[in-house]
Amino acid sequence: MVCKAFFTFSVSLQFFECWFGVILCYEPSQSTLSGVFRMTDDRLMQRLSAIEARLARIEQHLGEEVTDTAPLPETPIAPVVPTAAVTHAPKSSAFAALQDAGRKPASASGTPTKVTRTSTSLDATRLLGWSGATALVLAALYLIRLGIDSGWLTPLRQLGLAAFGGGALIVGGLLLRRLDRQYASLLPAAGVVVLFATVYGAHLYYGLIDSEAAVFGVVAVALLALWLGALFASEVYALFAVLGSYTAPIFLPELRGDISGLVIYFSVWSLAFSFYALELQRRSVYLLAMYLALIVFSFLFEKHLRTEWQGALLFQSLQFAIFLGAAVLFSLRNSQPMSNSEAGLHFPALLLFYALQYNLLDRHLPDLAPWIALASAAALLAAYLFARERLGSNNPAARSLVSAYVALVLVHAVYMNLLPDGFAPWVGLGLILGVRLLFNLRSDGESVLAGWPFILAAGLILLVNVARILLNADMDDVPASALLLILYPALGYFSYFTLRRDADNARWAPALLILAHVSAMTAAAHLIDTQALVSVAWLVIASLALAAGFKLGDRQLGQSSLLLFLLAGLKIMLFDLADTTPLLRVGVLLVLGVSLYAGGWVYRKLPAAASESTST
Repeated sequence: MVCKAFFTFSVSLQFFECWFGVILCYEPSQSTLSGVFRMTDDRLMQRLSAIEARLARIEQHLGEEVTDTAPLPETPIAPVVPTAAVTHAPKSSAFAALQDAGRKPASASGTPTKVTRTSTSLDATRLLGWSGATALVLAALYLIRLGIDSGWLTPLRQLGLAAFGGGALIVGGLLLRRLDRQYASLLPAAGVVVLFATVYGAHLYYGLIDSEAAVFGVVAVALLALWLGALFASEVYALFAVLGSYTAPIFLPELRGDISGLVIYFSVWSLAFSFYALELQRRSVYLLAMYLALIVFSFLFEKHLRTEWQGALLFQSLQFAIFLGAAVLFSLRNSQPMSNSEAGLHFPALLLFYALQYNLLDRHLPDLAPWIALASAAALLAAYLFARERLGSNNPAARSLVSAYVALVLVHAVYMNLLPDGFAPWVGLGLILGVRLLFNLRSDGESVLAGWPFILAAGLILLVNVARILLNADMDDVPASALLLILYPALGYFSYFTLRRDADNARWAPALLILAHVSAMTAAAHLIDTQALVSVAWLVIASLALAAGFKLGDRQLGQSSLLLFLLAGLKIMLFDLADTTPLLRVGVLLVLGVSLYAGGWVYRKLPAAASESTST
């Protein structure tokens, strides 16, 4: 501002000085009828040159201090039409600069700028607002406590004062809504809490109203909260309504008199909150309702209604259908696929539903429990495919959520409950064959299901069965158990050779190679009775692995044989030589020596063979 004022003052000074010099240079002319002055051209040009030089220095000085700002578009000025009686001298650059400067409007910085509030300031104001609303609620509670201690507040007056305070908070928020809707919404939220506490206190603590009136009061306050939530476009009211309505049966015995009434009560609220979540476009509303419906009903069922398991099964099925429909309709109506965080919030609810329902079925319908679990997985998959078809895109988050639930049901319901225990090792053998298919499913982003949940499930099943094969535990009921001892290493090597040529999944090949080596050594230990001959079999396995690595140019396979040679040599030297006959001892040592020497010779050639095969 100082530079701008200095520039204006300097320009004005030069302007008056210029015209003062012009007036001094003019002399009256008797031949001009208009009475204009005449001046000497030389003196005028000298004067103008000096003024231009001084203006140039001023402009240069101002240009170093003031940053350039883009001026607003100039408003065109209508040109002045010169009269024929007046002749103008050519304008110098200084006068042109003065004229242009006078035409320029105010800079953009002079216009008022809309101030935007950052998220930090919003969080701070929200914290202050919630703190203030909480303080008001506490003040009302302490006032009631003071009235009780002093004896001038009867129970009826206490409840009336609490109801009046809650209503005052709601009315105050409504009056402030036009000024700042988001901040004003904090007061009615506190008022809703006070009204819920008033209804529960009137019934539970003072007994002034019966159960029917308390139920009506809870429903009325919940509906009021939903109306306020729609008015203020805030999900806080809906969350308060969910908490107040779903926890009401815990405090109001009238609501848990029979299983049918409880099922109707929860189902109606689940439908209402699902519809409200769709209108408000907030998934958190039906998510909280889903968790509370399952948890509170399960608590009430186990404590008061344990014998009426049919109603509990009906309730769980209804809740699954209601909230599954809400999740699908939310994505379709808003054209908003489920995000990763939202999928993460849905999965614990699915686990909770599965655990509660399967526990109930296992106690009362054990034969049908796995099939009903499979039906729930099929329903979830069908709903996902329907939403995927309507949206026209593949949602990775929902895809992973559905795949995880389907994998869970397959492992628990099918593998652990439907499958006979004797066939479990054969399933593990089949998973070795299907590992390539699972990896292709994982890498294909357009497939119906995600691969990682099934890979994780298959890995767990495979580890359990490999440990069972290695330890030869509980193999009496397994059909053809001796054949399994041979097939596990054979299929392990086959899967390794298949997977190592796959560039995307080659990093998993070493795990299959280790599985094949360990299975082969364990099979030899279980099938051969003489320990020295077991060591010889280990040497044969190591030699075959080294030869295959040399032949195929597979350095990884060749290097893995060193561990087999080491284990076989240690076993022979530490355990086998002491318990064998002299002739067998000589034979074993000969085999060990030849194997180790030949293996070392081949291993020296292995790098060259690997590089040659790579170059070809």
